Amino acid sequence: MKRDKFKKMKLEVQTLEPVSHPDNCVLLLSGLQMENPEPMELSIGQAVQKKSYMADGTIVVGLEAKGIRTENEKLQHLGTSQQAEILDYNYFRSRLSKTVITEVKAELLDFRLRKTIPLSVRKLEFAFGNGKKVDYTNKVSVLSLDQLAS
Repeated sequence: MKRDKFKKMKLEVQTLEPVSHPDNCVLLLSGLQMENPEPMELSIGQAVQKKSYMADGTIVVGLEAKGIRTENEKLQHLGTSQQAEILDYNYFRSRLSKTVITEVKAELLDFRLRKTIPLSVRKLEFAFGNGKKVDYTNKVSVLSLDQLAS
């Protein structure tokens, strides 16, 4: 087993408006679209969420997701365990300067009010088995940030 294989993705978001019932809110994430420089859509496996309540009434939701899959035709024939040979720390780190996250497929839903709450991305990073991280926080496109904020 390679020590530098993908371990988890960390996503941290904050609501842009106060939330009256934070316990009724859940962050839904189906994946990411990135260009590094070729387009790649990533979907994630299991995820765990943690919420923090801020003094201004907003909430911060942290999500840690394990497992990564892609529909990229060049990598589609590989299974998850085999992808670790390609989608490892060196793969993402070597492309970081050219990478743009073009879409974060996430929404924060108040399921009781049936309302989507606008949010901003505070942190987006990939962590690897060797303890190293690749930070994409400043690589999210303005268009994607606008979609999350509306």
